[in-house]
Amino acid sequence: MIYRVRMQKQISETQLLWAIIAVVIGIDALWAWLAGIRITPNLAAISAFFVFVAINLFYVTVRSNPLIAVFAASIAQLIASMAGGVVLSYLATTTKFPLIDRYLAAADSAMGLDWLWLFTWVREHQEISRVLGLSYTTGLYQMLILMMLLPALGRLERLREFVWLFVLATLITIPLSTVMPAAGAWAYYGVSHLTSNYYLPDFYALRSGEMHEIAMTKITGIVQFPSFHTSVALILIYVTRGIRYLFPISCLLNIVMIASAPVYGGHHFTDIFAGLAVAPLAIVILRAWQREPSERLVVAFDSLRD
Repeated sequence: MIYRVRMQKQISETQLLWAIIAVVIGIDALWAWLAGIRITPNLAAISAFFVFVAINLFYVTVRSNPLIAVFAASIAQLIASMAGGVVLSYLATTTKFPLIDRYLAAADSAMGLDWLWLFTWVREHQEISRVLGLSYTTGLYQMLILMMLLPALGRLERLREFVWLFVLATLITIPLSTVMPAAGAWAYYGVSHLTSNYYLPDFYALRSGEMHEIAMTKITGIVQFPSFHTSVALILIYVTRGIRYLFPISCLLNIVMIASAPVYGGHHFTDIFAGLAVAPLAIVILRAWQREPSERLVVAFDSLRD
């Protein structure tokens, strides 16, 4: 009876997360239609999504295995939430609220932080520049590795926690970036020609109304304030807490990734501080909803094995 109640709670939680993701995708579709923007799908991502959905359904209905079922559902939900969130961030950029870069730069200055000095210093120190440049690109790889390691370590509750926190951080970040858009420090300080400049063409095309198609194969992170990279880095550290070896490695990788965000992400320092605030807010929301840390997935899996 206890096992049945626990599994029912987990099913309810999974259904709720799917509902949230479906609402975001529905908003994307309606907004794009109203704005006259075509969304070209990424067939590889769609195929991967359906593969993991099929795996989940098989190990839920045909051959019961909560470990594989939860892993597959989590991967599918992450793929769907990332796609829905990044499209929503693109559509939100078309709202054309006034840019807040001058206020972000002023806040940095008030704290005694000199972005241009840091940018110049990093460029003059090639070894540090290479380390920071590499670390900024590790976020997605860390997420994928973590989502394989956590189930292997029997930490299904942490896997679910990560997906929830990722979705919540997305839902906090995008509304803030919509009403407080920023072009970023690269554009504000006029150094974009010295950088990868990876998001600015799409950012300006969306604000000017010149972009009529969002190609999912070419889409990139476009949000500057708050820094979503920073929020994800903090979440990655949080979900590895108490796990021997994994936690210190996660701390090292993600602290360096956060440090790389100003120069290699084009973020003002204030973007970073805002990103650091988003992750704890997401954690507080999740904890308030759960009321207490959930270990029910691990208990359920152990019950099946026994």
